[in-house]
Amino acid sequence: MDRNAILSGFISSFQTYSGSDSRETVEKVLKYSGGNDDLSRRADISREVVLFRLQAGTGVFQINDLKPLELNQNFEVLTFVEQGDTHSIKEARYDRLLELTDQIVDWSIATEASTINSDVVSLSLVNVGATQEQNGFLSTTLSFQSIITLQ
Repeated sequence: MDRNAILSGFISSFQTYSGSDSRETVEKVLKYSGGNDDLSRRADISREVVLFRLQAGTGVFQINDLKPLELNQNFEVLTFVEQGDTHSIKEARYDRLLELTDQIVDWSIATEASTINSDVVSLSLVNVGATQEQNGFLSTTLSFQSIITLQ
């Protein structure tokens, strides 16, 4: 199991879904390990970005197992859309954030876990956070859990 390859698989799968979906394709999809405050310092962040970030994982043990056979891997998908200056631009950007969030939810429902990586058994949406304003961006965090087989 290679968690970096699995995270790259999630990103690739979402990019493919976003490109084939009838909604507008997201501008950037990246791996990310920093905090929200680091975003304003990144030069590669454009008007909108979707960030995939690994969180904690927990081994799944069964009775009499010496080591876990599966890993419950949590990850987040953060969506950021730059705010506008006028009311109409702010409203359009808020609508775009909601559209991106819906697209990510639809991707998680439509995607078979095994197409992401042969070690991924399941992909589940756990939570959709509230929309927040910070550092000139609107943002929403979606939390997921996947089950990964260990070899």
